[in-house]
Amino acid sequence: MNKNELTFLNKSHKHLVVLPFFICGIFAAGICTKAHADVDPFEFQVYGYQTQGKGNLDPELLSSYIVAGHKAGEGGTSPTYASQSMMRFAIELEYGLTDKIDFAYYLNLARPDGQDLQYAGSKFRFRGRFAEAGELPVDLGWYSEIEWWSSKFNDDQVEAEVMLTLQKDVGNWTFIVNAPDIDKVIVGDNRSEVFEVGYRGEASYQMTDRTRLGLQIYGAPGKVNDVTPIGQQQHYVVPTLHTVLFNTIPSSFGLGFGLTQGSDLFFLKANFHFGGDISERIYD
Repeated sequence: MNKNELTFLNKSHKHLVVLPFFICGIFAAGICTKAHADVDPFEFQVYGYQTQGKGNLDPELLSSYIVAGHKAGEGGTSPTYASQSMMRFAIELEYGLTDKIDFAYYLNLARPDGQDLQYAGSKFRFRGRFAEAGELPVDLGWYSEIEWWSSKFNDDQVEAEVMLTLQKDVGNWTFIVNAPDIDKVIVGDNRSEVFEVGYRGEASYQMTDRTRLGLQIYGAPGKVNDVTPIGQQQHYVVPTLHTVLFNTIPSSFGLGFGLTQGSDLFFLKANFHFGGDISERIYD
Protein backbone atom coordinates (compact mmCIF):
# COMPACT_ATOMS: atom_id res chain seq x y z
CA MET A 1 0.00 0.00 0.00
CA ASN A 2 1.57 3.30 -1.05
CA LYS A 3 1.67 6.61 0.81
CA ASN A 4 -1.25 8.15 -1.14
CA GLU A 5 -3.51 5.20 -0.34
CA LEU A 6 -2.64 5.43 3.36
CA THR A 7 -3.38 9.16 3.32
CA PHE A 8 -6.78 8.56 1.69
CA LEU A 9 -7.74 5.91 4.26
CA ASN A 10 -6.68 8.16 7.13
CA LYS A 11 -8.82 11.02 5.81
CA SER A 12 -11.93 8.97 5.12
CA HIS A 13 -12.14 6.34 7.88
CA LYS A 14 -14.34 8.52 10.09
CA HIS A 15 -16.94 8.78 7.35
CA LEU A 16 -16.78 5.13 6.29
CA VAL A 17 -17.87 3.95 9.72
CA VAL A 18 -21.48 5.16 9.32
CA LEU A 19 -22.38 2.95 6.35
CA PRO A 20 -21.35 -0.49 7.72
CA PHE A 21 -23.42 -0.07 10.88
CA PHE A 22 -26.48 0.90 8.87
CA ILE A 23 -26.09 -2.00 6.43
CA CYS A 24 -25.57 -4.47 9.26
CA GLY A 25 -28.76 -3.24 10.91
CA ILE A 26 -30.76 -3.84 7.76
CA PHE A 27 -29.35 -7.33 7.23
CA ALA A 28 -30.09 -8.17 10.83
CA ALA A 29 -33.68 -7.06 10.31
CA GLY A 30 -33.77 -9.19 7.18
CA ILE A 31 -33.51 -12.37 9.23
CA CYS A 32 -37.14 -12.04 10.27
CA THR A 33 -38.62 -9.48 7.88
CA LYS A 34 -39.33 -8.98 4.19
CA ALA A 35 -37.99 -6.49 1.68
CA HIS A 36 -39.87 -4.50 -0.87
CA ALA A 37 -38.23 -1.96 -3.17
CA ASP A 38 -39.92 0.06 -5.86
CA VAL A 39 -39.66 3.39 -7.60
CA ASP A 40 -40.28 6.12 -5.01
CA PRO A 41 -42.72 8.56 -6.65
CA PHE A 42 -42.09 11.20 -3.96
CA GLU A 43 -38.43 11.35 -4.88
CA PHE A 44 -37.77 11.60 -8.60
CA GLN A 45 -34.29 12.83 -7.77
CA VAL A 46 -30.82 11.62 -8.76
CA TYR A 47 -28.12 12.17 -6.15
CA GLY A 48 -24.72 13.44 -7.16
CA TYR A 49 -21.49 12.99 -5.25
CA GLN A 50 -21.25 16.46 -3.72
CA THR A 51 -22.54 17.06 -0.17
CA GLN A 52 -23.80 20.32 1.36
CA GLY A 53 -20.77 21.11 3.50
CA LYS A 54 -20.70 21.55 7.27
CA GLY A 55 -23.32 23.96 8.61
CA ASN A 56 -25.11 24.53 5.29
CA LEU A 57 -28.91 24.14 5.09
CA ASP A 58 -30.75 23.48 1.82
CA PRO A 59 -34.58 23.51 2.00
CA GLU A 60 -35.99 21.73 -1.06
CA LEU A 61 -39.39 21.11 -2.65
CA LEU A 62 -39.76 17.98 -4.79
CA SER A 63 -42.97 17.70 -6.79
CA SER A 64 -44.56 15.50 -9.42
CA TYR A 65 -47.88 15.14 -11.22
CA ILE A 66 -49.09 11.97 -12.95
CA VAL A 67 -50.58 13.09 -16.26
CA ALA A 68 -51.37 9.59 -17.55
CA GLY A 69 -51.44 6.85 -14.91
CA HIS A 70 -53.47 3.90 -13.66
CA LYS A 71 -56.75 3.27 -11.91
CA ALA A 72 -56.73 2.10 -8.27
CA GLY A 73 -55.26 -1.40 -7.95
CA GLU A 74 -53.99 -1.52 -11.52
CA GLY A 75 -50.33 -0.65 -10.95
CA GLY A 76 -48.22 2.43 -11.53
CA THR A 77 -46.64 4.54 -8.80
CA SER A 78 -49.51 4.16 -6.30
CA PRO A 79 -50.22 0.80 -4.56
CA THR A 80 -53.44 2.11 -2.97
CA TYR A 81 -55.06 5.13 -4.63
CA ALA A 82 -55.30 5.55 -8.39
CA SER A 83 -52.05 7.03 -9.68
CA GLN A 84 -53.93 8.91 -12.40
CA SER A 85 -53.86 12.69 -11.67
CA MET A 86 -51.98 12.16 -8.39
CA MET A 87 -50.02 15.18 -7.17
CA ARG A 88 -47.09 14.56 -4.81
CA PHE A 89 -44.87 16.90 -2.81
CA ALA A 90 -41.83 16.25 -0.62
CA ILE A 91 -40.57 19.05 1.60
CA GLU A 92 -36.92 18.24 2.26
CA LEU A 93 -34.58 19.90 4.76
CA GLU A 94 -30.97 18.86 4.16
CA TYR A 95 -28.19 19.96 6.52
CA GLY A 96 -24.44 19.42 6.41
CA LEU A 97 -23.35 17.69 9.62
CA THR A 98 -19.73 17.59 8.44
CA ASP A 99 -17.97 18.40 5.21
CA LYS A 100 -18.70 14.86 4.02
CA ILE A 101 -21.97 13.83 5.73
CA ASP A 102 -25.47 15.32 5.31
CA PHE A 103 -28.69 14.67 7.22
CA ALA A 104 -32.15 15.26 5.75
CA TYR A 105 -35.78 15.10 6.85
CA TYR A 106 -38.60 14.69 4.32
CA LEU A 107 -42.29 15.46 4.80
CA ASN A 108 -44.29 13.70 2.07
CA LEU A 109 -47.70 15.05 1.02
CA ALA A 110 -50.06 13.86 -1.72
CA ARG A 111 -53.33 14.86 -3.33
CA PRO A 112 -55.18 11.97 -4.96
CA ASP A 113 -57.51 12.94 -7.78
CA GLY A 114 -60.59 14.70 -6.42
CA GLN A 115 -59.36 14.73 -2.79
CA ASP A 116 -57.60 17.10 -0.42
CA LEU A 117 -53.88 17.28 0.20
CA GLN A 118 -52.92 14.59 2.76
CA TYR A 119 -49.97 13.45 4.84
CA ALA A 120 -48.31 10.48 3.12
CA GLY A 121 -45.21 9.79 5.19
CA SER A 122 -41.84 10.93 6.51
CA LYS A 123 -38.19 10.05 5.92
CA PHE A 124 -34.90 10.45 7.76
CA ARG A 125 -31.80 10.20 5.61
CA PHE A 126 -28.00 10.32 5.83
CA ARG A 127 -25.81 10.85 2.78
CA GLY A 128 -22.06 11.11 2.47
CA ARG A 129 -18.97 10.83 0.32
CA PHE A 130 -15.77 8.85 0.80
CA ALA A 131 -13.13 11.23 -0.57
CA GLU A 132 -12.51 14.54 -2.26
CA ALA A 133 -13.42 14.94 -5.93
CA GLY A 134 -10.88 13.30 -8.20
CA GLU A 135 -9.08 11.26 -5.53
CA LEU A 136 -10.72 8.07 -6.82
CA PRO A 137 -11.23 6.98 -10.46
CA VAL A 138 -14.98 7.46 -9.84
CA ASP A 139 -16.27 9.79 -7.11
CA LEU A 140 -18.00 7.48 -4.63
CA GLY A 141 -20.63 8.17 -1.99
CA TRP A 142 -23.32 6.47 0.07
CA TYR A 143 -26.96 7.01 1.03
CA SER A 144 -29.05 5.49 3.86
CA GLU A 145 -32.66 6.17 4.78
CA ILE A 146 -35.54 5.14 7.04
CA GLU A 147 -39.06 5.72 5.68
CA TRP A 148 -42.41 5.89 7.52
CA TRP A 149 -45.52 5.64 5.34
CA SER A 150 -49.20 6.32 5.96
CA SER A 151 -51.26 3.16 5.41
CA LYS A 152 -53.45 5.22 3.07
CA PHE A 153 -50.59 5.44 0.58
CA ASN A 154 -48.50 2.33 1.13
CA ASP A 155 -49.10 -1.24 2.29
CA ASP A 156 -45.69 -1.14 4.01
CA GLN A 157 -45.38 1.26 6.93
CA VAL A 158 -41.63 1.21 7.71
CA GLU A 159 -38.81 0.65 5.20
CA ALA A 160 -35.04 0.97 5.21
CA GLU A 161 -32.96 1.86 2.16
CA VAL A 162 -29.25 1.91 1.32
CA MET A 163 -27.65 2.99 -1.94
CA LEU A 164 -24.28 3.78 -3.48
CA THR A 165 -23.78 7.02 -5.42
CA LEU A 166 -21.20 7.16 -8.19
CA GLN A 167 -20.27 10.18 -10.30
CA LYS A 168 -17.81 10.73 -13.14
CA ASP A 169 -17.18 14.08 -14.82
CA VAL A 170 -15.73 14.03 -18.33
CA GLY A 171 -15.38 17.54 -19.75
CA ASN A 172 -18.88 19.04 -19.94
CA TRP A 173 -20.44 15.62 -19.42
CA THR A 174 -21.46 14.21 -16.04
CA PHE A 175 -22.50 10.60 -15.46
CA ILE A 176 -24.23 9.64 -12.19
CA VAL A 177 -25.35 6.17 -11.05
CA ASN A 178 -27.36 5.56 -7.86
CA ALA A 179 -27.18 1.78 -7.56
CA PRO A 180 -27.70 -0.72 -6.22
CA ASP A 181 -30.69 0.86 -4.44
CA ILE A 182 -31.58 -1.79 -1.84
CA ASP A 183 -34.90 -1.49 -0.02
CA LYS A 184 -36.06 -3.54 2.99
CA VAL A 185 -39.53 -3.59 4.54
CA ILE A 186 -39.37 -3.61 8.34
CA VAL A 187 -43.10 -3.22 9.10
CA GLY A 188 -45.83 -3.98 6.58
CA ASP A 189 -47.45 -6.56 4.33
CA ASN A 190 -44.16 -7.37 2.57
CA ARG A 191 -41.97 -7.67 5.66
CA SER A 192 -41.21 -11.38 5.07
CA GLU A 193 -39.96 -10.94 1.50
CA VAL A 194 -36.31 -10.76 0.51
CA PHE A 195 -34.54 -7.61 -0.61
CA GLU A 196 -35.57 -5.85 -3.76
CA VAL A 197 -33.27 -3.64 -5.77
CA GLY A 198 -33.69 -0.54 -7.89
CA TYR A 199 -31.60 2.05 -9.65
CA ARG A 200 -31.45 5.72 -10.62
CA GLY A 201 -29.05 7.51 -12.91
CA GLU A 202 -28.41 10.43 -15.21
CA ALA A 203 -26.19 11.44 -18.10
CA SER A 204 -26.10 15.23 -18.50
CA TYR A 205 -24.28 17.91 -20.48
CA GLN A 206 -23.42 21.44 -19.36
CA MET A 207 -24.84 23.84 -21.97
CA THR A 208 -24.04 27.13 -20.18
CA ASP A 209 -22.83 28.12 -16.70
CA ARG A 210 -26.36 27.68 -15.31
CA THR A 211 -28.06 25.36 -17.79
CA ARG A 212 -27.60 21.61 -18.00
CA LEU A 213 -29.58 19.08 -20.06
CA GLY A 214 -29.83 15.50 -18.84
CA LEU A 215 -31.52 12.15 -19.36
CA GLN A 216 -32.49 10.44 -16.13
CA ILE A 217 -33.51 6.81 -15.60
CA TYR A 218 -35.38 5.17 -12.72
CA GLY A 219 -36.41 1.56 -12.26
CA ALA A 220 -36.90 -1.49 -10.04
CA PRO A 221 -36.63 -5.06 -11.45
CA GLY A 222 -37.97 -6.66 -8.26
CA LYS A 223 -36.80 -9.17 -5.64
CA VAL A 224 -33.24 -10.40 -5.99
CA ASN A 225 -34.33 -14.06 -5.94
CA ASP A 226 -37.55 -13.65 -7.93
CA VAL A 227 -37.45 -10.94 -10.58
CA THR A 228 -40.87 -9.41 -11.29
CA PRO A 229 -42.16 -10.08 -14.84
CA ILE A 230 -40.94 -7.26 -17.05
CA GLY A 231 -44.43 -6.00 -17.85
CA GLN A 232 -45.18 -5.48 -14.15
CA GLN A 233 -41.93 -3.71 -13.38
CA GLN A 234 -41.58 0.08 -13.31
CA HIS A 235 -38.96 1.75 -15.51
CA TYR A 236 -38.87 5.41 -16.55
CA VAL A 237 -36.80 7.75 -18.70
CA VAL A 238 -36.93 11.44 -17.80
CA PRO A 239 -35.43 14.16 -20.03
CA THR A 240 -34.45 16.83 -17.51
CA LEU A 241 -33.47 20.50 -17.55
CA HIS A 242 -31.30 21.85 -14.69
CA THR A 243 -31.26 25.63 -14.39
CA VAL A 244 -31.37 28.56 -11.93
CA LEU A 245 -34.61 30.52 -11.58
CA PHE A 246 -34.31 34.27 -10.88
CA ASN A 247 -30.55 33.76 -10.44
CA THR A 248 -31.20 32.37 -6.94
CA ILE A 249 -33.24 29.12 -7.03
CA PRO A 250 -31.47 26.01 -8.41
CA SER A 251 -34.18 23.92 -10.07
CA SER A 252 -34.81 20.94 -12.30
CA PHE A 253 -37.77 20.12 -14.55
CA GLY A 254 -38.47 16.79 -16.18
CA LEU A 255 -40.89 14.90 -18.44
CA GLY A 256 -41.22 11.28 -17.31
CA PHE A 257 -42.12 8.45 -19.71
CA GLY A 258 -43.00 4.93 -18.55
CA LEU A 259 -41.38 2.06 -20.44
CA THR A 260 -43.54 -0.85 -19.25
CA GLN A 261 -47.20 -1.68 -18.72
CA GLY A 262 -46.67 -1.52 -14.96
CA SER A 263 -45.31 2.02 -15.19
CA ASP A 264 -47.33 5.20 -15.30
CA LEU A 265 -47.37 6.40 -18.89
CA PHE A 266 -46.40 10.06 -18.40
CA PHE A 267 -45.62 12.43 -15.52
CA LEU A 268 -44.12 15.85 -14.81
CA LYS A 269 -41.48 16.58 -12.16
CA ALA A 270 -40.20 19.87 -10.75
CA ASN A 271 -37.62 20.18 -7.96
CA PHE A 272 -36.54 23.43 -6.29
CA HIS A 273 -33.64 24.25 -3.94
CA PHE A 274 -33.95 27.32 -1.73
CA GLY A 275 -30.48 27.19 -0.21
CA GLY A 276 -28.37 25.26 -2.69
CA ASP A 277 -25.04 26.27 -4.15
CA ILE A 278 -25.63 27.50 -7.72
CA SER A 279 -21.99 26.84 -8.56
CA GLU A 280 -22.57 23.08 -8.34
CA ARG A 281 -24.38 23.18 -11.72
CA ILE A 282 -26.41 20.01 -11.01
CA TYR A 283 -29.60 21.01 -9.21
CA ASP A 284 -31.74 17.90 -8.86
